[in-house]
Amino acid sequence: MVSGATSDGTSGGSQSGGSGGGASGSGSGTTGLTANNTANTAVNSQLSVFNGLQNAILSMLSRYGSSVASPATGSISVTDTPDVIERIAAFMTQQNRSLSRQVMLNVTVLSVSLKAGDAYGIDWSLVYKTVSAQFGISNPFTPAAVTPGDLSATVLSPTSRFNGTKLLIRALSQQGTVRRKTSAAVTTLNNQPVPVQVATQTGYLASVSTTNTANVGSSTALTPGTVTTGFNMTLLPHVLDDGTVMLQFSTNISSLLQLKEVSSSAGSGATRIQTPDVDMRNFLQRVAMKSGETLVISGYEGTNDSLDERGIGTPKMIALGGGYEAQRSREVIVILITPVTQRGGA
Repeated sequence: MVSGATSDGTSGGSQSGGSGGGASGSGSGTTGLTANNTANTAVNSQLSVFNGLQNAILSMLSRYGSSVASPATGSISVTDTPDVIERIAAFMTQQNRSLSRQVMLNVTVLSVSLKAGDAYGIDWSLVYKTVSAQFGISNPFTPAAVTPGDLSATVLSPTSRFNGTKLLIRALSQQGTVRRKTSAAVTTLNNQPVPVQVATQTGYLASVSTTNTANVGSSTALTPGTVTTGFNMTLLPHVLDDGTVMLQFSTNISSLLQLKEVSSSAGSGATRIQTPDVDMRNFLQRVAMKSGETLVISGYEGTNDSLDERGIGTPKMIALGGGYEAQRSREVIVILITPVTQRGGA
């Protein structure tokens, strides 16, 4: 009998984009206004380690052999000739050793605010010149020359992953204001997905319904809604025998732009609700890197516009110090991912 520790994992994420509103009324005396807001971009992947092991063992059996799998107990029983049993036992020992390996993933999300004059975004060539004196840099996606503003994914190979991350943040601060949006360290097993989420739920008025009843009067019902925004990432590491980490990650970054007010009609007695406007960015990538290296991802940008009004009375009164000042800033999202492999019990 050969027993193997197995596991099942499912990695998936979903979100959808869009908003809509409408007004409705009926002869029963009930009027209302409802808005629905959903936003969905789905990335689904299915992986079953147990089924994969079972199929591999079936292909190794002789014509006299048989195999019984028990997903409930995580074991596979095999009956066959001694040489086949020995070969399957060696296979399961190697698989158990691989599946028991742990991977710690350090994820840091930075926001770099640039001025309007920085038309090309972050100049990564300048950033890498700052760190190249102390650390080696390898780039599996693009040539050595990095064009400012382009989507870039670069592997940073520092002597110490903590010093490397800090040095990169200092280098970025020379080009704009750097804010740490979120930072997390999660541990998972080899070939097992793990989520990282930092989100905010915002409430809003989703619908209003008014019911008129004869000889009683009217009653109004308010229905709240919630919209969830923030950072959501699913990471799936696969560790090779030589220690290389094949890392797949899907990311969703969303922010609430505004809560728009929608009215059923013009006038002071109109029914009003709110509809959220959400900005979202989604991507899926795969990369090969060594334990302790830091993957630097950038190129996801947004623009913020602001208008400052000042003056006595109205901003139009230039003689009294009135005026307008418009500012435009650009925000670049930079994601740092550092996998660190750890030996588990074999």
